[in-house]
Amino acid sequence: MVKIFSRSKASPSDEVTSPLMADVPEWASVSSSRSSSRDEERESRRKDRDARRRAMDNRSVTNSKSSSKKSMKKQLSQEEQDAKDANIGCCYKFGQFLVKTIHLIDAAIGVTFVVYGSLIMTQFENPAMEAAIVSLTFGSIMVFTSIMGLIGFSTKLCNRCGLLLSACTAPFIVCFYMFVIIALLASPDVYFDYLTDHKSVMYLSANQIQTLRNLLPLFYIIFASLAVVEIMRFCALRAIRDKLVRYDGAVMRLSSHEFSYDDSTRSGSIFSGLSEPLIEEDRL
Repeated sequence: MVKIFSRSKASPSDEVTSPLMADVPEWASVSSSRSSSRDEERESRRKDRDARRRAMDNRSVTNSKSSSKKSMKKQLSQEEQDAKDANIGCCYKFGQFLVKTIHLIDAAIGVTFVVYGSLIMTQFENPAMEAAIVSLTFGSIMVFTSIMGLIGFSTKLCNRCGLLLSACTAPFIVCFYMFVIIALLASPDVYFDYLTDHKSVMYLSANQIQTLRNLLPLFYIIFASLAVVEIMRFCALRAIRDKLVRYDGAVMRLSSHEFSYDDSTRSGSIFSGLSEPLIEEDRL
């Protein structure tokens, strides 16, 4: 009976407490948890968007800075390159002196062959036409080379095209020298027989022809040396022409820059001189 009474007493307390607990709905706690999670997700997304925006802003700023630095670097490098090209060093000056000397030697050789060929062709009724044609052709090429070199060094016409034309004739001259050496080495008797048959119209005697035959090794050395000189002239003329073209462009750009700077300073001084009387009138 005691147990039953105790159980009966306990049951009303349970009945009292159970309605109070039933007053709190379960969906309210679930909705509050969902809203808090949504707020957290929204906050995280907002932070991500802000971070991406800041990253894009920083990237654009760095790109603009790098582009400005590159442009400044290009401008400074162009000015430095112009200052460097406007200065011709001692090596290039010495090279110009050597090339000009070679041009003078070629001019002397060319004039000699042109005069000799003209004499052979015009002073006799039956001239040695082969020797005259070879002399006139070779002499004309040598004179043309010297004239083009003179024009290229003295004028800026067409980016120093005279030096380019003078350099282009060097391979033909080298081929001529090598052909003469090979021909004399292969069959010297053929050419000396031709000299003997036409000695009267070529201003030669038997003793002179024999002397030329004895000096054949010396002629080989002379022709080989002249061929090497022409090869050096070809290489030197190309390098000197490139340097002079850069020099002309640098001097032109520097002079135009100085002229524009002078104009800007003059215009600034004029405007400042005109504004000073107006300022004085306002003060009065």
